[in-house]
Amino acid sequence: MSAPFFRYTYLVAALLAAGAPVVFLITRPAKPERLDSAYFQPEREKSDAWVQEFKLFGLAGPQTAQDSLAAGVDLYLGYRYSEAEVSLRQYLSAHPDDPVGQFYLGMSLLYREAYATAFGLLSRLAGLEAFNLQDEARWYAALAATKADPKAALELFGRIAQDAGSKYQQAAAAVLASSQLHAGAPVLQLRQNAYTVTGPPATCFLVIDAPATWWQSAWLRSLLAILFLAGAAGLILWRNRVQRHARESIESAVSARTLEIQRQRDKLEKDKERSEALLLNILPAETAAELLQHGHSDTRRYEMVTVLFCDFQGFTKISEAISPEQLVAYLGTCFEAFDRIMTTHRLEKIKTVGDCYICAGGLTATGEDNAVRVIQAAQDMLAFLQDFNAHQASDGKPAFEARIGIHTGPVVAGIVGIKKYAYDIWGDTVNIAARMEQASEGGRINLSGATYELVKNDFTFQYRGKIEAKGKGEQDMYYVV
Repeated sequence: MSAPFFRYTYLVAALLAAGAPVVFLITRPAKPERLDSAYFQPEREKSDAWVQEFKLFGLAGPQTAQDSLAAGVDLYLGYRYSEAEVSLRQYLSAHPDDPVGQFYLGMSLLYREAYATAFGLLSRLAGLEAFNLQDEARWYAALAATKADPKAALELFGRIAQDAGSKYQQAAAAVLASSQLHAGAPVLQLRQNAYTVTGPPATCFLVIDAPATWWQSAWLRSLLAILFLAGAAGLILWRNRVQRHARESIESAVSARTLEIQRQRDKLEKDKERSEALLLNILPAETAAELLQHGHSDTRRYEMVTVLFCDFQGFTKISEAISPEQLVAYLGTCFEAFDRIMTTHRLEKIKTVGDCYICAGGLTATGEDNAVRVIQAAQDMLAFLQDFNAHQASDGKPAFEARIGIHTGPVVAGIVGIKKYAYDIWGDTVNIAARMEQASEGGRINLSGATYELVKNDFTFQYRGKIEAKGKGEQDMYYVV
C-alpha cells in the first residue's frame, strides 16, 4: 500500500483514539435523578388532621362508620397496606362516595403496586375542586400513571407544574425538566423503609430513567470502544512503523556508508596491490618491500651473480628498413617472450637499453645453479627467436639474430635517486658480460672462463681460445654447443 494511504490512515486512527473517549463521555447514559422523598408522603400530616377532626365531631367512636375509616387510615399509616385496603373497601361499601376513603384506598393500592387501579381512583379525586386532598390526589395519580399510563403522567405533571398553589409545583417542574433533558418518561420505583426492612414498602421514589436515544445506546458505546481500541492500535502501529522506518533509514544510511567505506577500502587495496605489483615489476621483491616499508633501499653486494647481455645483430640496418612502429612492435614481442623466460627460470630482469636486454641470476634466488639457469634461459631465448624468425621469413619480414654473452662474478645492486626508481647492477662483472656479448655471434651464447668453470659439467662447450676484450685484455671464451 502507498505511503500517503498509510499517512491518512494513521491520522484517522489518531483522531479516533483522541475523539472516541470524549464522545464516549458525552453520550454516556445519565444517572437516574431522584426527587426528595419528602414530596411523596405529605398526606401523613393531612391524615393526622383528619383523624383529629373525626374525634372533634364525635365520629371517631368504634360504633360509627367513620370508625372503620379511621381504622383503615391507621393501618395505612402503619404501612399495613393490604389490611388498610380491606378495611377501606369495607368502609367504602357503605360510603361509596367518600373521597377520603377513596384517597387512602388509592394510596394503599399505589404502595401495593396496583398502579392502574390506584391511578383510576386518584385521577377522579384530582378533579374534585372542594376536596382538601385534591393536590395530593393529583400528585399521586401522576406517580401511579408513570407505570399505568406514562403519557397521562406527563400531562398531570404539566398541570401541577403550572399550578402556583400546588405544593408539588417545584417537584413536578423538576420531573418535567428531567424528562425533557433525557427524552424519557419518569418511572416510579418503591423502596423499603429503613426501620421496617421486613415489612412492605414504606416510601417511594420517583426515578427518571436514562433515555433510550440512539446516541446513548449500548451498541454505539460498544462501537466507540471498538473505534478507540482501533485508533489506539493504529497509533501504536503508526509509531512502530515510524520507528521501523527511522531504524531502516539509519540502517540503510549506515549500510550505504559502510558499503562506500568498504568500496573505498577495496579500491585502496586494489590500488595498493596494483602499485605493489607495478613496483615488483620494476624492482626485486626484497628491494620493493624495503622501499615500501622504509621509503628507501640500501645497495647490496652479491659475490656470485651471473649476468646475461643480449642484443640483436645488425639492428641498425633493420631499424633503417622498417618503420619505428614496426620496430618497437617486434622488440616488444621479443622482450615480452624474454620476460616470461626470466620468470620461468627465476631470474631478475635488470633493464633494456635500445635493443639490449640485460638480466641476472643470483640476486633473488641464490645458489650454485644460478649460472645453469642463466644458460638455460639463454637457450630458450634463442629457441624463441628461431621460431620468431621462421614466422618473419614466411611473411617476408626481417629476422632478429641475437648475440648473447654471459659472465659470473661479484656485483653491487640497488636503486639510486629519488625519482623514477630504476633497479640496476654495477661492477666489473657487468662490463665483462657486455664484452662477452660483443664478442659473440648471431644465434650463439658466449661464456667467460669464470662461468665455464661453474657449468662445464652441465653443458657441452666449444672453446674459442683467448680473445681480446675491449679494455679487459685477452679472455678465455666458450660457446655453448
